[in-house]
Amino acid sequence: MKKSQMKKWLTCTRLLLAVAALLILVYICLDKDIYKTTTSFHQKIRSYGNERTNEYIQAERMAVLKSYCRNNGTRYTEFPTRRRFVVSEKYKVLYCQVFKTGSTTTLTILHNLEHDERRNTHDMRVMLDDLPFKRLNTYSDEQVRLRLKTYTKLIIVRNPLERLASAWEDKFYYAPSRFGYRKQYHSMLETLSSNTSKTQIGHSGMLPEGSDNKSYPIVPFPAFIKAVGTNRTDWQDPHWQLISDLCAPCQIDYDFIVHTETIAQDYPLFFRKAGIVGREDQLPEVRQRKGDRLFWDFYKQIPIEDLWRIKEKFGADYEMFGYDFNDDIRRLFGR
Repeated sequence: MKKSQMKKWLTCTRLLLAVAALLILVYICLDKDIYKTTTSFHQKIRSYGNERTNEYIQAERMAVLKSYCRNNGTRYTEFPTRRRFVVSEKYKVLYCQVFKTGSTTTLTILHNLEHDERRNTHDMRVMLDDLPFKRLNTYSDEQVRLRLKTYTKLIIVRNPLERLASAWEDKFYYAPSRFGYRKQYHSMLETLSSNTSKTQIGHSGMLPEGSDNKSYPIVPFPAFIKAVGTNRTDWQDPHWQLISDLCAPCQIDYDFIVHTETIAQDYPLFFRKAGIVGREDQLPEVRQRKGDRLFWDFYKQIPIEDLWRIKEKFGADYEMFGYDFNDDIRRLFGR
């Protein structure tokens, strides 16, 4: 091959290689853009899918409640105490506070929203003397009717058995007020048989009670469940009272139902429904639930007949809010 031909061939080869390299670079850039666009598209689809799923779940919860109230609403005639309802004037939200459903988390969120703050629960409580919650009992009858009609009404509910286990663990075991609860509900020990040993009733939990120099044992969980399953008024308490009695869900037309079990998934949709924008920093974090641990550790010691009494007493909460006692039994004995 002549030198001139060789030179021309090398030049063409270099040119082809350069064009190929350029095409590869263009492809890589386009591929990255396509990947980003596709990824963004799929993320939006997943987000939209989750939102639609949450919308469906919420609609289903509302339908279950309305169906129950149509069939049983005449049973509920007494309106609950107005003080139970927390009012957010800034976002026009009305919240029925129910203990042991995540109420502390919700109160912290509402307080921060109302006062445009980012305080944790401890700091929020410190501020309550200066910045107390607005409660429905501070409004006139006309103002109450207006808020019940026009504000976004929120209720948070929980599986009855989980809520009872949480109430006992908190009020009789961990909380600073536990000694007062042990004293106030000391008579729950009457539910135990006469031959129950001191060890069984929590003799190791004997602790001094204030200045009266008395000691009260921990009311054991089996005794607590037996007591709650009765109709004795001296054993009632808002921390384990039926939600259907506390918040009158057949009298008040609630706009949103949060389940404690899915509180982190429910709150973003509630924010959107209530028109709360730009405060995503207040959404609760997804945390590992301790409900399953409470379920097994606590209820493995409870006789089935006592569980049935709880089912009968809390039947309205089960039916109103879409919980299933049979699922609870399968969950317990299916381990």
